[in-house]
Amino acid sequence: MVRTFGLMNGIQFVVVGGGFAGVQAVRAIRRRCRHGHIHLIDQSGSATMVPALPDLLSGRVRRAAMARPLEEIFDESVTRSISVVRRVDMAAQTVETETETVHYDALVLAQGSTPTSPPEILREHRVYTVNTLTAATVLRDAVADKLRLGITPHVVVVGAGYTGLETAVALRHGTRTAAAPRVTVVDMASKILSMLSARRREQVSRYIADQGIDLRTGIGVSNADAGSITLTDGTRITAPMICWAAGMRAAPIELAGEVEATRDARIETNAFLQVPGHPAVFVAGDAAALRRDGSVVRRAVNFAHYSGRRAGANAAAFVSGKRLRAFTPVDLGWVIPLGSMSVGSIFGGIPVGGALGLRMHYIMSGFRHFGGGRAGEFYRTAAHLRRQPEPLDRFDEGAAARAEPGREEPRA
Repeated sequence: MVRTFGLMNGIQFVVVGGGFAGVQAVRAIRRRCRHGHIHLIDQSGSATMVPALPDLLSGRVRRAAMARPLEEIFDESVTRSISVVRRVDMAAQTVETETETVHYDALVLAQGSTPTSPPEILREHRVYTVNTLTAATVLRDAVADKLRLGITPHVVVVGAGYTGLETAVALRHGTRTAAAPRVTVVDMASKILSMLSARRREQVSRYIADQGIDLRTGIGVSNADAGSITLTDGTRITAPMICWAAGMRAAPIELAGEVEATRDARIETNAFLQVPGHPAVFVAGDAAALRRDGSVVRRAVNFAHYSGRRAGANAAAFVSGKRLRAFTPVDLGWVIPLGSMSVGSIFGGIPVGGALGLRMHYIMSGFRHFGGGRAGEFYRTAAHLRRQPEPLDRFDEGAAARAEPGREEPRA
């Protein structure tokens, strides 16, 4: 069926994705076009603090603080659907989900990103990720189950980027007993965090080694069978728990109509975040190929936040016949939290680290996504960095059963 809303002038907005970009897009549309109707479609029905998901493994931030239902963020004036978008017909201006077809006058695509697919050689292994609340919960529960049985799990993290290193450190920081998981990190790149100076990179490498993490660069997975994997240096690891953190791509969505995309499936837009040739379609966040000085910027919360806001404002302006404003990504910086240390760069290159970097990470993560009144757990973590309210070895029966709805468990 085609869903219609029968409002005064029939203006209908559809926003796909309830993450950083999608939430900001809805807020911007509501401020600028109060007579229109907004339909928000998201797979989980919750806004999740994705940058803090590794903290679910360490227990530094309570699981209950990781996500907020969209129904708490938006009232009944915003129609919310928990569903997967199957297809967007940009000529007919419709969005097809698993259960319905929705017409739009303006559309904002903010479906985010998803991990790249593991190689076929890992097909006989269960492969974990930490890209959703459910996925991180499943990994935490699997590790906790082994610890509960007195088994020391060996987690092999494939990928030594932000997510891979944060995950590895969180797993080691998540236990207060001697039975911490063994953690090996492998990456085919010759060095970690190439944007860092050699001195800061060495500082991070030493810290990771001090945590008992086996970090191997220039190494990948060459072979696998049902009970083991073999690395490219010949090392064989039996009974591994594999966590895939070796790359991200824009979440898949079928677009009927001509579009250009990057190798990692991010959609190319014009300066106003519109899809060229389809002016009613705007793209924001990780789904968009946001460019600065001709180069696509990295995936980051601040880019998603502000591009979502601009995409929503431009969508409202478009249906009203008003002037659209161009979007230029402004890099406010980044911080990688790593247990008791951090490394980062803010405001055009000012280095930050240590406790200051950690506190900035937690304060800004909570404030950006949940607002001042809803970010108390993140503020408490920033104020008391040694707190660990839900350590990995505090066994919690049934945690996976409470994982966010609408997500399947990750599989290879």
